[in-house]
Formats: sequence, structure tokens, C-alpha cells
Amino acid sequence: MLALLLILTIFLPGCIKKSRLDVPSNVKKAIQNLKTYASDVEIQLNNNKNTKRYTMKQFYKDGKYRMEIYDESNKPDKVIVYDGNRSYVYFSKINQTFIEDDSENIPAYSLFTSFIDNFKKAGEIKESGDGEFYRIDVPILNGNTFMYNESVEFSKKDYKPVSMKIYDINGKVFAEIKYRNFVYNPDLDDGLFAEKDISTFSRYLNTDINMTVDIKDVYRYSGINPVFPQYMPKGYALENITIDMSNNNSINLTYLNGNDIIKIVESVNDFDGKGFDKERIGNITYYKKGNRYILDRSGLIVDLMINEKISSDEALMILNSLI
Repeated sequence: MLALLLILTIFLPGCIKKSRLDVPSNVKKAIQNLKTYASDVEIQLNNNKNTKRYTMKQFYKDGKYRMEIYDESNKPDKVIVYDGNRSYVYFSKINQTFIEDDSENIPAYSLFTSFIDNFKKAGEIKESGDGEFYRIDVPILNGNTFMYNESVEFSKKDYKPVSMKIYDINGKVFAEIKYRNFVYNPDLDDGLFAEKDISTFSRYLNTDINMTVDIKDVYRYSGINPVFPQYMPKGYALENITIDMSNNNSINLTYLNGNDIIKIVESVNDFDGKGFDKERIGNITYYKKGNRYILDRSGLIVDLMINEKISSDEALMILNSLI
């Protein structure tokens, strides 16, 4: 009996350690099973002693992808959509969409799936698991002197990609891509990859924890009867209604005019006014802080968030028109 206990004591910890730390197998399994993904991305390009930085949001589904690119000041710049047949580019500054047939004008190298393609077709050069991350190096198929091979670091905790580095033929880093809030195999709407929906930036639509509903179903899912403004500045239209299940089922009304947004959040949360200036116009008492205006409408807290193009007078007209 004592001998059996000693065998179990020695054998079982080894088995547990192996199952917990089998990072390479779990990473490669996640890669092989990837059908869709969504991620926030930071990109730094190093070329001729110049450094360029920008951010984007990436969506991928079954060979189709969408890139929403923001400039260095974090303002919407353009959206690139590949629908499986053609690439389209929407330029927010001129509010126009063009067909893009030149693949060199599309930063597809930043897609996690570009690494997966190289990994599957060319195989890995080497792998290493020292330190906090697990790393895989692969050659770049059809690469050039600037993009010769690449490496991706994966988290050992959840097996998600953390960063990708692309090296030139001399081994210097040409591009560094960092992935944030990466999600394996989310349920993505096909509309994200369609030309007709290219001009709406998804950063304004929180699809992770919000549920999009029709007007008639708002009370059913939130328990709140929403109020809608009778006045809205010219050009703005109600884009969608979502329920934020992480914020006591609050209602989010999103109004868009091109890339400009006005958002109204309605909730039954407590609001004490701390940090806000209390003001009054006519019979309306409201609270203001920057571009936020908050109104307590008989227990319903209405939080109006405007952009820099909307004046204070227009914001007050919106509040005054709530019915």
C-alpha cells in the first residue's frame, strides 16, 4: 500500500504539470480552429529612419476582412473591406468609397490570418517558450527585402496573439503589430464585410456586451420605456438602439452623421451629480461636464454625449425636446 502511494505521489504531479503547460499544442490548436476574429491593433512602421504609428480595429470571417484605421490623433481615417472578391476603401475625410485593386495599398500584412497562412503553407522556422510568451517564427511567402520573415508572440494564459514583428532581409524590425482585446471566433455579422456598410465605424457600436434591438422590443429586454428627442441637428439619424447588459440594461441611442456621433444613454442608475456643474435653463435642471449633459427625468437618467461640432445650444435643444 505504501509503495502504491509513493508511485501516485510521484506520477500525478508530472501529469498535471504537462496538461497545464502544453502551450504549443494549445496555441496551434487555436490557430487551426480559427474561423473568425476581432481585435484592436496598434501598428508601428520603421522605414528609412522614419517611424509611423496608427491604430485600427480588425475583423475577419471566412476569408473576408475589415480594417478600420485611425490616424495618429486617433481620428477615423479610412475603412478597408474585402468581401471575398474585391477590396473597397472608404475615406472618411472626403466621405467617398473607391475600389482598390492594388494589394500593395492594403496593410494585409497586419492581419493575424496572414501569419496563419504563412505558418500553414511554409511551416515554422523555430519556436520558443521562454519567458512570459510563446513565440513562433515563420518565413513570409512571396516576401520581399522589407518583409522577409515574421514572428508572433502568444499569451501562455489564453493562447491569444499579443504581438507580431515583421523583419527585413537583414533581420531589422520593419513593422511591429500589437493586438489588444483579441477574440477568437466571435459571431460577426456579414454586414461588416459589405460595401454598403463600409462608412460606419464600429468603434461606436459596442458589440461585445450590447444587444441590438428594434424600438418595439426595448421595454421587453431592458424594462425601460425609452424617450426619444424630437429635435436632432441636421444630418443626424438614429443608427441603432442597443441595450448594455453590463450597465443595468441601460439603453444606448446612437445617432450618426457620416462619422460624427451623438449618443444618448438612458438608465435607472443613481446619479449624484459629483464632478458635474449643475445648471438650469427654463424648467430644466441638468448637469454638465465637457461634452456630456445629464438630465434626471423623473428617475430616468438621460446621459447626452455630443461631439465637438455640436454647440451647447444644440445640446440643450436636444434635452428640451425629449418626450
